[in-house]
Amino acid sequence: MSREFGAAMKRAVAVEHGEEPTPERAKPKAVRAKRPKSLTIKVQEMEKYDWNPSMRYLLLILVLGTRREKEDYSDTWVPENSPWTAEEMVGWCDQSQWRLAQRVGLTTDHINKMLAQLELDGFIIKEEWTDPDTMTKHCRYQVVEVTVDANQRPSHTAKTKRGPRSSKPRKSNKGSFSKTNQPTVSATRRAIMEEDGE
Repeated sequence: MSREFGAAMKRAVAVEHGEEPTPERAKPKAVRAKRPKSLTIKVQEMEKYDWNPSMRYLLLILVLGTRREKEDYSDTWVPENSPWTAEEMVGWCDQSQWRLAQRVGLTTDHINKMLAQLELDGFIIKEEWTDPDTMTKHCRYQVVEVTVDANQRPSHTAKTKRGPRSSKPRKSNKGSFSKTNQPTVSATRRAIMEEDGE
C-alpha cells in the first residue's frame, strides 16, 4: 500500500467518525552533504581541452598513475642512483613516455608534445634527471590541482554551453560555397545574380 493511499484512508476514517482530519506533515528531507569531487572527476568535467579528448585523457592517466602514500616502502622499485626516494615519489607519476603513449593510443613523439603543452598551460609540473650509467632521461609529472580547479565548468548540466570547437576562425578556400557559388545554380543564373548584386 502506498504512503499516499494510507494517508487518504486515515483522513476518510476521521471524517466518518466526525473528527477533524489532521493534515499530513511532510517529513523534512535529510540533507546530504556533498562530497568534494575527486581529481579524476574534476579532470573529466573541466572546460579546458573540451574538444581535445586526447589531452584530457593523458591528464587523467597522469592522475591515475600518481603514486599514493604507503606504509612500507621497502618493496618499492626506485633506481639506486635516482635523485628521489620512494617516499619523495608520492604525489608524482613517473610512467615513461612510451607507456603513456600506449595507454593514450598515440605515438611517443605526440605524447611528448602534449606533455609540453600541459606543462605550458600549467596543468603539470615536470621534473627530469638523466641516469649517469645509461644516459637515459627519466621524468616525473605532478598534476596541479589548483589549475584543474580553475578550469572547471560554471555548471555541469545537459544545458551547459560549451566553447567553440576551434579558437581559430575558418577561412574559406577558392572552392567554398558562398551566396554566388552554389552547386545548384547554373552559370547563366549566377551571372544574372552577380549583375543584380545579389
